[in-house]
Amino acid sequence: MTALSDSVGVPLVVYTRQDDNLSAVNNILRQAGHPVHCLRAGQLGELNDALKHHHPELILYFADEKPDELESIVKLLRLQNPSPTLLLVCNKIDEQTISAAMESGANDVISLTHRYRFQAVVKRELSAYRLKVALASVVSSAQQYRQELKTLMQGSAEAIADVQEGIIVASNPNWAELFGYKDTHALMDTPFMDSCAESDQTMIKGALVACLKQNWDGAPLKMTGLHANGSNVPVEIQLERVTIAGDPAVRVIVAGDNTAERPPEQLLEQTLLKDPVTGFYHRHYFIDKVEEHLQTPLSGGVRAMVYIRPDNFARVHDDIGILATEKLLTRLADLLKGFMQPPDLYGRFGGTMFIALLERGTMEDIQTWTEQLRKTIAEHVFEVDDQSTSLTCTIGMSAARNEEQTTAELLHEVEKACRAGRDSGGNCVNMCEDTGATQAIRTADALWVPRLRSALMQNRLKLMHQTITGLTEEVAGIFDTRVQMIDEVGDTVLASEFIPAAERAGIIKNIDRWVIGASLSFCQTENPMLVFLRLSADSINDDSLPDWLNERMDKSQVKPTKICFQVSEEIAAQFLKQTISIAEALRAKGFKFAIDHLGSGRDSDQVLKHIPMDYMKIDGNLMQGLHREPEAQKVVGDLVRTATDLNIKTIAERIEDANTLATLWQLGIGLIQGNYVQMQGVVLEDTQSVRKLVSEH
Repeated sequence: MTALSDSVGVPLVVYTRQDDNLSAVNNILRQAGHPVHCLRAGQLGELNDALKHHHPELILYFADEKPDELESIVKLLRLQNPSPTLLLVCNKIDEQTISAAMESGANDVISLTHRYRFQAVVKRELSAYRLKVALASVVSSAQQYRQELKTLMQGSAEAIADVQEGIIVASNPNWAELFGYKDTHALMDTPFMDSCAESDQTMIKGALVACLKQNWDGAPLKMTGLHANGSNVPVEIQLERVTIAGDPAVRVIVAGDNTAERPPEQLLEQTLLKDPVTGFYHRHYFIDKVEEHLQTPLSGGVRAMVYIRPDNFARVHDDIGILATEKLLTRLADLLKGFMQPPDLYGRFGGTMFIALLERGTMEDIQTWTEQLRKTIAEHVFEVDDQSTSLTCTIGMSAARNEEQTTAELLHEVEKACRAGRDSGGNCVNMCEDTGATQAIRTADALWVPRLRSALMQNRLKLMHQTITGLTEEVAGIFDTRVQMIDEVGDTVLASEFIPAAERAGIIKNIDRWVIGASLSFCQTENPMLVFLRLSADSINDDSLPDWLNERMDKSQVKPTKICFQVSEEIAAQFLKQTISIAEALRAKGFKFAIDHLGSGRDSDQVLKHIPMDYMKIDGNLMQGLHREPEAQKVVGDLVRTATDLNIKTIAERIEDANTLATLWQLGIGLIQGNYVQMQGVVLEDTQSVRKLVSEH
C-alpha cells in the first residue's frame, strides 16, 4: 500500500478514553507506511484545544464509548476552516450504521478488526482532504489573480479614488484628469465632498457610510462632480469597500468608455436607433417603443408622457453661435439623463424637442419630477467651450390613461400642453386639461359600482404584498398590503382604477373588511412578522369596526401584533378626533398603528405629535429626486428627528433609485419600500371566511 508522504507525520486526533485504542491506531497506520502523529483527546474540551493548536487533518472517534457526543463533535469540526475529516470507529459495522453516521456528518465508519479497510479508508479520506485544501488555495489564488488582472486591464480606462474618513487618500491619473487636475498630488488629502456638487453631498455621504458598513448593494450612483474650473462633471460612480493599511476605506470608480466591449446588438442600437448627439432614441424608434409599453399593463403606479422644449432658443443661438448649439443640447441631454430611472424612455424629436415616457408611483410623483427638472434647468449654467449661457424650458405633461389610448393621441396632448405653457410665458410645467372630466367620472362610476359589487360577491379581489425592508435597521417578514381586482375575463385591475369609484359610491368600507379578512388568512398561512393594512375614511368613521374586528380576531387566532393599520395623513388631518380615537382603541388591543403619506400636508409635525402611532410612512412624493432637493431633505430629516424623539419607527415610501437610498441612509430612515427594494409579489386569498364578508356586512 502506497503511503502518503509527509516528513513530519500526518496530524490526527483519536477521540477515546483508552490509551490502547491510540496505540492500535498508531500501529495500523504505521504498518501501512503512514508517518502519523497521533494525539488522544478524552473530553470535548481537549478535542477543542487540539483543533485550535494542532490543526489535525483527521479525527478518529471511537463512537461505542460515547455515542451521544457525535452531534457536538460535528459542530466543533464545522467551526474549523478547513474542517477536518471525521471517521467513526465502531466494533460492528453494517450499512445502516454507515448511513446513519454519514447523515450525521461523518465521512465513513471503520473498525479495528478490519485493518486493510481501515488503512484504505484513512488513505482515501486524507487524500480527499488534501485535495480539497489544495483546490481551495488554487481557487483563492485564481480569484485574486482575476481581480488583479481586472484592475490592471481596467486601470487605463477607469477613474479611481480611494476615500478614507471622508478624505481622498489615493487616486489615479484618470481621476485627476476627469476633474481637471494636472496630477494626483493636487487631490491627495483633500475632502472628497470638495469633488461633489453641494446638492449631492448628503446622498454621497449616506452611500459612503452604507458601503463602509457593508450595507451597499453595489448599485451605480449618478453624481454631479465639480471640475477644477468650477463647472459640473456629471458622472456615474460605483462604490467598493476596500482595506488600506489595515483600515476600511471606500473605492469610488467612474467607468471608462467600454464601447468596444459592448455586445454587437447594443452597438447596432446605439448607431442606428439613437441620436448621436444626445444618446436618446430617434423619433420613429421612440414611438415604436412607446406603443410597446402602452400595450403592457402596469403592475402598479401610473404612466405619463412629458414634452420638454427649451424656451427662446433663438436667443441662446445668438449668444453662443450656431456651432455651439449642438454641444449645448448634449449638455442638456446629460442633465436629463441625471433624472432618468430604469423604466423611463427618452426620445429626441428633432431640433430642441425631447419627449419621455415615465413610470412612477403616482401622478403627484411625476409632477414633482417635472417641477424639479424645470427648476434644475433654470438654475444651471451651461458651459460650452469657453462660453457659458443659461436657459429655461417648458414641460407639457399628460397621463397615459389606458391601453386604448394611442401614441398619437398622447403625443398630441403633451405637445398641446407644452405649447400652451410656452404661450403663457414659458419656464413652467403645464398639465393637459382633461375636458369633460366631471361627466367622465359620473359615467365611469356608473360602470364601476356594479362591477365592484359583483367582484366582492364572487370573491374576485386579491392581495398584493410589497416587501418593507430595513435600511438602518434589521427586519424581515414585513409587508405592505394592496388590493387588486380580477375582472370578468380574468385580467388584473389596479386599485388606482376602482378605489376612487368605491370611495365615491360608499362601498370602500366593504373592501376594507375584505382586505382585513384576507390578510388574517395570509397571516395564518404565511406567518409574517407584520403586515400593513389601509383604513379608508369610511372605516375610520365606522363605530362598528372594533366589534367586527374583535370577532374576526377571535376566529382567526392571529396575534394582533402582526397587524399594523395605517391611515393617510390627509384622512387623519380631516378626521383628527376619529383617527386619535381609533388609533388608541386599536393599540390598546395590541395592534400597531401608522400614518402614511406623512409630509404631504401642511401640518405634518402636529399630526405626528398628536396621533399615537408605532410607525410613520414618509410620503413617496418627497422621495422623488430627494438627493438633489435640500428643502425636501430638510423636511424628511425633521420628520425623522421628531419620530425618533417620540419612539416612532420610520418608513420611506416609493423608493425608486440608489441615489434616493443613499440620501435616506444619511437622514437616518429605518425602513424602506418601493420598486427599488424588490419586485412586488402577489398573493391571492380565496377563503370561505372572506366570501362571507360582503353578505354579512
